[in-house]
Amino acid sequence: MGDAPDDGRGGSRGDCGHLVAVEGLAKRYQHRVVVESVALALRPGDVCGVIGANGGGKTTTLRMLAGILKPDRGRGWVLGFDLMSDGGEIRRRVGYMSQRFSLYAGLSVFENLRFRAQVYGLDKPRNATEAAIEDFGLAQYRGIAVGRLSGGWTRRLQLAAAVIHSPRLILLDEPTAGLDAGSRQDVWRRIERLAARGAGVIVSTHDLAEAERCSHTLFLSQGRVVAVGTPEQVARSAPAAAFLMCGIGARLLAERVETVVGVLGSYPQGQNLRVVANPEAGELLHRVAIANGVSLTREKMQLEDAALAFSGQLPERPA
Repeated sequence: MGDAPDDGRGGSRGDCGHLVAVEGLAKRYQHRVVVESVALALRPGDVCGVIGANGGGKTTTLRMLAGILKPDRGRGWVLGFDLMSDGGEIRRRVGYMSQRFSLYAGLSVFENLRFRAQVYGLDKPRNATEAAIEDFGLAQYRGIAVGRLSGGWTRRLQLAAAVIHSPRLILLDEPTAGLDAGSRQDVWRRIERLAARGAGVIVSTHDLAEAERCSHTLFLSQGRVVAVGTPEQVARSAPAAAFLMCGIGARLLAERVETVVGVLGSYPQGQNLRVVANPEAGELLHRVAIANGVSLTREKMQLEDAALAFSGQLPERPA
């Protein structure tokens, strides 16, 4: 994604190739800090994954970038508009898909899409609706009430509605939540197609396997950015090491392993047990492995390992 250009007035307009160029974004509700000091720069064709645990600030960050929520602090530009003062202009231009159901269940697929085209002020809403139905393979459901669609088709329709006005910036909040494997693949193929056409896409997700598909990732924990970069860079930056215990009964050692000083967490990997720990814990883990007749190898860090490391080492933040 790279550093954002400065406009000479202390802000970053994002008009030198950036669709988004913001820094220092913060939001709090009453006395609770939800997002703190978030910075992000996004270019056309980028797919940025905003990742982290539920409640970590992902949705709030997307809603600020979409112009729906005004940040309490921060500065920057989205599609060339000032994030702090031009929320209305931003809302009209971005494509935002909420995690929550945002369609009219009693209206048909066609009626929902035509309504959205009219909301965005398209000159020929019917033509745009027909094009979206064709592009997203919705022809067989055009007259069906949305409330009768399956989860996968509903999410496909929500995505079609979010991009019916051909936005340059698309913000998707947990777009595959609750979907089966086939439907998730369909959503990601469409995300990648939109990026290939030159749109910038920001996807919030707690699914770390899906985050591996992003070109860049922003890792949030308790509303703070703890790592940024490609998925590989984020995994490598975590202050921990990954180990794999292999052998009969290895995965049954989780409770014993997590009592070892320096272990941040563990999870099954097939018949084996994957352990995330401070690097210095390797010798202690090796002793546990020998005592229980299993082997121990050091592994390359993955995003899921990084998630355990960041959540296990980040101190609690006072309200």
